[in-house]
Amino acid sequence: MVAILVVMVSMTSGCLTLDPTVTLGTADSSVFKGASTTDSVAAGKVDTRVTLTDGATTSEGVTQLNVIDATGKAVYKTPVESGETSVTLMLPTTGTVTIVAVNTVNGTVVETRNATITGKKVI
Repeated sequence: MVAILVVMVSMTSGCLTLDPTVTLGTADSSVFKGASTTDSVAAGKVDTRVTLTDGATTSEGVTQLNVIDATGKAVYKTPVESGETSVTLMLPTTGTVTIVAVNTVNGTVVETRNATITGKKVI
């Protein structure tokens, strides 16, 4: 059964990772409080819940989060509503990405943080 699942996942997504974890640098951050995932198996992407500070969307003005991969390409972005303190992002199954909090109204970068995704890569 597991072998069939592995073959099916590899055919559709190309990468299977067991027990993925996400570490987000939050020291002295005015926007980010942390990141977590509940996925025990990730196929291609890891659903990651990013927790924001209470003032991220109000006093800091964050309206969107962008995920930038190691090559500098934007691989995911999502709007952030005023007052929202938890956002789900799709991250790669392993490696390092940069999460950029932006204010799309005035076109500024509010804060940038690195996130490292680790896990046991099966395929």
